[in-house]
Amino acid sequence: MNKTNMNKANKSFPAKRKNVKITREIRDIIHGYVMSDGYLREGQLTVEQNSESSAFVEWLYSKLEHLTTRNGIKDVQRFDKRTNTTTYSKRFFTRRLLKGFNKMWYKASGIHKKTGKPKYVKTVPKSLGCFFSKTFITVWYAGDGTKIIGSRGAKIEATCFNEEQKLLIKELFKSKYDINIHINKAGLSKTGTQQWTFNINSEDYDKFHNIITEIDLIPKLFPNKLCY
Repeated sequence: MNKTNMNKANKSFPAKRKNVKITREIRDIIHGYVMSDGYLREGQLTVEQNSESSAFVEWLYSKLEHLTTRNGIKDVQRFDKRTNTTTYSKRFFTRRLLKGFNKMWYKASGIHKKTGKPKYVKTVPKSLGCFFSKTFITVWYAGDGTKIIGSRGAKIEATCFNEEQKLLIKELFKSKYDINIHINKAGLSKTGTQQWTFNINSEDYDKFHNIITEIDLIPKLFPNKLCY
């Protein structure tokens, strides 16, 4: 992050700012990040990536700065006693302005035994098609996608979605962009859980490439995720 951006990240904002505008672009960036790595709690979005992806955090901050807290981007260090390793990441928070997003992405699932409060799980909104835009797909791919090694294609992590959600996403790619995606098994996790991916094969890759290169995020920060 250059000096100008660092100054922006560290400056203090008023505790309350009225008439905060969330444009369609910002809406789709938020949805795309929540679809992959983002976490919402009580209307507050947490953006956190490992240090190797610090440029992605800075890009997201540049887009969401008017929604953020006064604390800017912070370095986070965690020690894992189980593996005796330390991890490093970059993180920032928005203010609690996104309660509508919370309601869309999280559904009640039982009660916490300790607190007695409702427990929420992330789910794919039924209104996904309303914001299944090129910007949404690009930010989602930045978090969960990669190119296919050995052939011209791309894949996106799909293990977290149930069968109904996988089929919805497959249908949206086809109906909105005429892209045929394949729902593929991708081996087992260490705990024996079946892994899944959405695969975009060579015959549809050019269409997908055009989508994820329309804004600068992937070409500038993740060129390794592209096939040329």
